Amino acid sequence: MRNLLIVAIISIFFMGCSKTIETVNIIKVKPKLKISNMILKIPINFTDKGYKNLETKVITKKEELDKFTKEIKSQKGWSKKDNFLDIIEKSKIDFTQDNLLIYTFKESNYKTVTAVDVPISENGNIVVKIGVEDIKGKKPKKEKIINYALIYKVKKSAKAIIFDNGEEKITINNKEIQGTNKNTL
Repeated sequence: MRNLLIVAIISIFFMGCSKTIETVNIIKVKPKLKISNMILKIPINFTDKGYKNLETKVITKKEELDKFTKEIKSQKGWSKKDNFLDIIEKSKIDFTQDNLLIYTFKESNYKTVTAVDVPISENGNIVVKIGVEDIKGKKPKKEKIINYALIYKVKKSAKAIIFDNGEEKITINNKEIQGTNKNTL
């Protein structure tokens, strides 16, 4: 036991006295992107057959929301329509401060939507990155289209929301601030 202790002490001594050259690599790091507090994601099912009935839109008034929910109630082909409507109702949108953004998109079942990032502020806009990748390995026999939707509560002061899937950027103007009833898609 004593010999083991002596060997350990001598090893530490030689390691401490040995000349080693350490290099430090300086890595420049980009400043962290600022997470936007002007947008809040409302949790809904990411896919539903009923999303084929929806279009991307910004709802700015309670009356528009009422008309939208009435249209949905009359539609067929939804998997979880009641859940979708319940979530919208419980989200309590204060239209004096916020708009409701419904963003829809479609992808082939030959692709996989891997992630929807946290919205960030960039040059006065809100940017949401969506990860989409081709399926690796064996693909489904028949191609079909999958409908996706995201819903956000957006502050009226936000200029635009940009959805970036790596291949294209889709800009949606926040209607209230733009003073128009048209979206840029």
